[in-house]
Amino acid sequence: MSVPQQFFLTEQQFVKCIEIKVPVVIEAAEVQVVVDNHVTLPELAIKIDKIIASVRDLKGNLVFVDETKSGDIVLVPGHYGHEHGHPHPKEVKVRKIIISGTLHKQIFYVNKNNEVRHTSEDIPFTKMIDLSRPKEVENRNDVHVQFHSIDVDVNWELARASRVHQTAVIILTAKVAEDRQIFVQTCAKPKECPPGNLARDGGLEVWADAAHPVFWGASNVAQTTIVHSGSFAAELGRLNPLLPGSLFQMITRGIVPGRQYRLTFWVKEDVLGIGTSGFTLNAEVLFFDERGVQIGIGSQTLSSAGIPETAYSQVQFVTPITRDDVTSAMVRFSFTPAQGNTNTAKVDDIMLECVPLVTNF
Repeated sequence: MSVPQQFFLTEQQFVKCIEIKVPVVIEAAEVQVVVDNHVTLPELAIKIDKIIASVRDLKGNLVFVDETKSGDIVLVPGHYGHEHGHPHPKEVKVRKIIISGTLHKQIFYVNKNNEVRHTSEDIPFTKMIDLSRPKEVENRNDVHVQFHSIDVDVNWELARASRVHQTAVIILTAKVAEDRQIFVQTCAKPKECPPGNLARDGGLEVWADAAHPVFWGASNVAQTTIVHSGSFAAELGRLNPLLPGSLFQMITRGIVPGRQYRLTFWVKEDVLGIGTSGFTLNAEVLFFDERGVQIGIGSQTLSSAGIPETAYSQVQFVTPITRDDVTSAMVRFSFTPAQGNTNTAKVDDIMLECVPLVTNF
């Protein structure tokens, strides 16, 4: 396994990075150690019932070398660096792994009285492994050995009534790793969708006067008592049906990255006498980053021909998934009249909801 290649990338947008220290695998080697020994039991035995083996105190010592200008490879002393008057660690390569440990065995045997007895033994072992080739490291003090997939298989033979011949095979994976400091781009933990209506006064019940709802920005809007529910609704174009009108609200609470939002509202056309019905009503949810730059939008446009005159009709749409840098949103209704228009649009019971993403496993 080779050292990962490194690249320098230029991000087109601002990113957040943190410095972390992670182990980078330099080489992985499959190791097999055979431990063959005889043990004398404390008493005579009829048979061996079972032997349970495990590896303890497993260690890996590394052998570092330096390649000179002449091409010779020399052994690097175990402590080479600042403590010996050298201002910088020596550039070295790791060449070998010296693996040591203790094979612990629990031996269960049956004695001449047909009783199961137990004894144990600890056998130290050592194994030297050559890497496929010397591997360069940045700082030898940060290089270590990791062990994985350790397995022990034991075969035995009761050679004499009290003497057991055992052959144990230890199989493991030794990984040479170096702790390196790197910068990684981070993303915030996905925030939960807040429940309920994120729009304040979605029912348009609170007004400063007949033309100004308290929690909404308004232009060419008037209060009306012809409602879907509650006491009041908003009528766009009421002050002058030949001029544009708008109703909008900025929302910061509950606007989180990686989510969709659903806008639901009720709408009704108001026919003012015998006139011309010619306007569009555009409903939008606009998303912004922390600098106030628009970074997303969801919208639906209704023509006057598609809005009922006799009763309120529900309209609903879902926005695209929000970006990671979203911080706020605006709900906006825009009334755009055609030439000669005389009618208006009533809006009531506005609801903006965060929609949890559904993941199929």
